[in-house]
Amino acid sequence: MKEKVFVFAALPYVNSSLHLGHIAGAYLPYDVFRRFLKLRGYDVISTSGSDEHGTPITVKSIREGIPPEEIVEKYHKLNLEIFRKMNIEFDAYIETSSELHKEITSKFLVTLKNKDYIYEAEMTQPFCVKENIFLADRYVKGKCPYCGYEEATGDQCENCGRTLEPGELIDPLCIFDLTTPEFRQTKHLFFRLSKLQEDLEKYIDSRANWRQNVLNFTRNFISGGLKDRPITRDLNWGVDVPFPGYENKKIYVWFEALIGYITGVSTVLDSQEDALAMWKNPNLRYYHFVGKDNIVFHSIIWPGMLLAHGNMILPYFVAANEFLNFRGEKFSKSKGTGFSMIQLLERYDPEFIRFGVLYNLPEEHDADFTIEEFENRVNTELIDKFGNFVNRALILAFKKGPISIDQIAQNDLDTEAENRIRNSIATIIKEMDGVHIRNAFRAWLELAYYGNSYITNRKPWEQCKRDDANCNAAIYTGVKIVFALAVSGQMFLPATSKKILSWLGYEEQVELKDDLGFPVSRITSKPDKLFEKIVSNTINLRLQIAQVKEVDDHPNAEKLYLLDLDLGDSNRRIVSGIKGSYSKEALKGKKIVVVTNLKPASIRGETSNGMLLAAEDEQGIHLVLAPESAKNGEDVKIGELQTDPSEISIEKFRKLVIKTARRGSDIVPALFINEKQLFLEISNGSLILDGSPGEGLVIK
Repeated sequence: MKEKVFVFAALPYVNSSLHLGHIAGAYLPYDVFRRFLKLRGYDVISTSGSDEHGTPITVKSIREGIPPEEIVEKYHKLNLEIFRKMNIEFDAYIETSSELHKEITSKFLVTLKNKDYIYEAEMTQPFCVKENIFLADRYVKGKCPYCGYEEATGDQCENCGRTLEPGELIDPLCIFDLTTPEFRQTKHLFFRLSKLQEDLEKYIDSRANWRQNVLNFTRNFISGGLKDRPITRDLNWGVDVPFPGYENKKIYVWFEALIGYITGVSTVLDSQEDALAMWKNPNLRYYHFVGKDNIVFHSIIWPGMLLAHGNMILPYFVAANEFLNFRGEKFSKSKGTGFSMIQLLERYDPEFIRFGVLYNLPEEHDADFTIEEFENRVNTELIDKFGNFVNRALILAFKKGPISIDQIAQNDLDTEAENRIRNSIATIIKEMDGVHIRNAFRAWLELAYYGNSYITNRKPWEQCKRDDANCNAAIYTGVKIVFALAVSGQMFLPATSKKILSWLGYEEQVELKDDLGFPVSRITSKPDKLFEKIVSNTINLRLQIAQVKEVDDHPNAEKLYLLDLDLGDSNRRIVSGIKGSYSKEALKGKKIVVVTNLKPASIRGETSNGMLLAAEDEQGIHLVLAPESAKNGEDVKIGELQTDPSEISIEKFRKLVIKTARRGSDIVPALFINEKQLFLEISNGSLILDGSPGEGLVIK
């Protein structure tokens, strides 16, 4: 009977779509490991789902005036589509708003209360007088008392990872109106986590196989002494509390979302009882793949909940990656840092994205991502080395036809290659068993490098001119390296590996065995070119629609304005030199085009966060205006180019050639690259100039 193993990926909030940092932090490592276990013959149940009651969802709901149900439905579907395109699979992908999850959560909570792990007490909670509501922890922001990070929230500091209470923040503010909240007493239910301090210390000490970064983080947290945690909140969106007197409160999201793992397994097995029984099987092993900021919840709090529930097996392994940063900053949709998965999947083959993430996987240290390096790695490492080797080896084999083991005469290079295959497969399996995914991937890639050098040194095209047995050996060994790469690569690059295996006559998944075998070289169809190289289609420039909200005189410069702009999700101020051409009244309300990824600059003592586009002729300066129907914050397209939103210096920006051009009867701004004219557009047509433009656009 195959051993049963659970593999879980953390449930993402569905207040926005996934970005590359999420994929690198938890979801691609999860998928690779899940595939590895299946290739090794384990009976795997793998689940995740949408965390639909998180505070970020209610924040978005309040700010945008959209019911939370609409937000979670939109992003649940969107994230599922991202996973589908990325070939990241789940046996069950739940929604925490489902009736099944609510039922399982309520039963879990009742069990903990019956065992005296839940009690009632008063707590001090922030209250926004202006909004007349108690504030959830994440509705409060301020300075972290531990590391000084200015943007910590009342539940956690994303910089140092500490879990917090709103009252611990220095200079706390309500995120809605930036007023200082009052702290009032309110009644809530608490989980006796402190009662489990000794048991959890023993558990952590037994996890010597965990990554050092996870152990260090966990031990640092638990060494300060565990505190009881409130598990209810004064909210109107979430799972109901199954006790009288709590009709106007909800179960705190951190508590109920963790129970989503039981909901996921129950969904696969179609039975809550079977799921709970399986959790009590002493032979059960299960793995959690989470991001860096989710360690404590999975290494301490979730095990504590399971201990309190009674006789339940604790996580065998918590695999938490560090952050994948974008040019040194953490990926953040709200801050416009990095790329969303939607953007990347519009531009690149999902196999390229998987390769790029695995090459730079931040397992124990933060890693950095740039489009330039990503494209270069794909072109040189994946296509030039791996893809080139596969095509060289298989095309030779296709021309030669089937070869059996008794038709070959191997030399020392072939024997060395056979040993290299065995050693590489052994290394890959060993590293994957230890959940060292980056090391396993690099061992796989090293085998591809070796394949290239083998063919170069063996020269089968020369052997096949004069010695048939020698020729057969060279081709046979080359194909065997390809086979080893395709079988072990099924977890890293599943679509690519499936295609290669189909050329070799395998239509089903091939198990990853210690001894792969492969007695016959058989190419059932002529191999195609595996990949097309990435042709860079990116420009380091981001233009967005902004509406002028306020205009003030610069206090230190007669010819400059201070413009306060609305970019939809954010506001910013720029300093502009258009005072001689436009009055304050003429500017207010205008929708203009702004360069939003310029490095902030101090201009006569005032910080400018961007520059606007305008045309200039002998009559003066003319704003580049967007149609009234354009949305604030909308990106301006630049022909067929993709935009790299990373910060750009003014010196680098001025090297871009932007000037006016004629399109039909309109004079419009265009970008000229390599003598190719690319118009600046938005979704509903060309941007036209206000007035009579001259030959060049200026930055003001």
